[in-house]
Amino acid sequence: MTHQKSLIPLLSIISVACFAMLGAALLLQHLFAWEPCTLCVQIRLWLLLGGTLSLLLIAAEGVGQRWLSLILWPLLLAAGFMAVFDNTHLVLIETGIIESSSCSPFPFYAFYLPLHEYLPEVFMSAGVCGQNDHTILGVSFTNWTLLSITLLFTFMLYVAWRAIGKSAD
Repeated sequence: MTHQKSLIPLLSIISVACFAMLGAALLLQHLFAWEPCTLCVQIRLWLLLGGTLSLLLIAAEGVGQRWLSLILWPLLLAAGFMAVFDNTHLVLIETGIIESSSCSPFPFYAFYLPLHEYLPEVFMSAGVCGQNDHTILGVSFTNWTLLSITLLFTFMLYVAWRAIGKSAD
């Protein structure tokens, strides 16, 4: 099996996972009125970026453009890391471990990247960080999200490690 074919299924899992988590967040928002906070919106942005980058990696692998993979892999891993970072920050606020006067560690991103103006159904923040009262099976939705995103990021690292190993062969 060649390098290009062996990574495509793994990258597809990453892409599907990113878009599935984004879709689940949108369903919970629009069907159950779970309003996202600023950090939740940022996590959505990282998931959208991760899903898009993994699709671009699939395309690059499919046509054998390894040089493009060298650019896309660090961006994909950065998007995954930032999703974990933002979600961890949110859990720390919700549990009261840290206090924050601003929900987001980057509170002015909306001025420079006003996605909420173009896609308010996806990127409009209406919730308040640290005030999540939504649970699934008795566990905070934020904790479920952190678990999911951490598992996804771990899988991204595994696939990146395989990509490095295959390119060394």
